[in-house]
Amino acid sequence: MEFTEKFDAAEPTHRLVTRRLSGVKDWDELGGVTVENRAIRVLMDYGTVVHIGLDPEHGQFETVQRELTQVPDSKCIFVGSDHEFRASLPEDRALVESLLEIPDGDTDAWTDRLFYFVEFAVLTDQSWLYRSVPHEAHIREINAGEHEGVIEKLNETFAQVRGSAIVPFGGLASWTFNGTTYDLKWNSLYCSYREQSTSYELERLRQVTALFSENVLRLDWKPVSEESLLRRTVWRVLGSESATPPAQIEIPTGEDGEKILDAFRQLREKLGYEYDVETSSD
Repeated sequence: MEFTEKFDAAEPTHRLVTRRLSGVKDWDELGGVTVENRAIRVLMDYGTVVHIGLDPEHGQFETVQRELTQVPDSKCIFVGSDHEFRASLPEDRALVESLLEIPDGDTDAWTDRLFYFVEFAVLTDQSWLYRSVPHEAHIREINAGEHEGVIEKLNETFAQVRGSAIVPFGGLASWTFNGTTYDLKWNSLYCSYREQSTSYELERLRQVTALFSENVLRLDWKPVSEESLLRRTVWRVLGSESATPPAQIEIPTGEDGEKILDAFRQLREKLGYEYDVETSSD
C-alpha cells in the first residue's frame, strides 16, 4: 500500500503484530482478523474519518457504494485506488464494523475481508492514525505521534491477548559490536555484517542467559531436527547459516546491555514466547 504524499509524510511509530499460533484460525479469538478488529475498535475512538479501498467483488460493495461517499481521484489517499470510500466517525461506524467482521467459518466473508477489502485507514484532523492492507498482515501500522494515550489504551486492550501486541515500529533493540549489527525485532534476531545478513526466528529460541561480567548473551535454540520438514528444506535452499543461530552474542556494557535483556523479556511477556530469560554470574 502507498499513501499519497500528503498522508505519507508522517512515519509510523508502532505496529500491531500477531504470531501464527498453531490451530488458530483468522476469525478465532486469537486469530489475525479478530485481533486487528479489536485494535481498530480502539483506534476509531480517536479517529474522525475512515478511508476504505474496496474491490467491486466484495459482497457488500453495493451497500458501501450506496451508503458512503466515494472519494474523487483528486482526494484519494491510496495511490492507484479505483474504489475508495470515506466513512465519517462516529456516524458510519456500524457499517465499517460490519465490513470488518467475519462470522465463524464463513469462507465468503473471509475472502471479502482479506482480499476484497483492499486498503484501510483511520484518520484524524491532523494526520493518519492507522493504516492496513488486510491480506498483508505485516502492514498494520500506527502513527501515535499526535495522539497521547492511544498506545497505552491499545496495550491495555492486548494485555491478555496471547500472541499479539503493539510494538515499536523500528524494533525493540539495536546495537553494534565488533562490526556486527544486531536488531531485535518482534519475531526475529537480525544480524548483519558488511554485506551479509541473517535473521533467526524467536520461535526457535529456548533460553536467553545474560552474563554481564563478560558482556554476552548466551542463546539456546531448538535443534534443526525439531523443526518441520518444510522449514528444514527452506533452510537448505537458503543456506546453512539461517539454520545455525549464534550460541553467543556480544552486548554493550552497563545500562545498554540491561535494556537488551529487558527487550527479550518484553517480547516474551507481550507475545507469549516460550523461551526463558535469566542472568548468570558464571
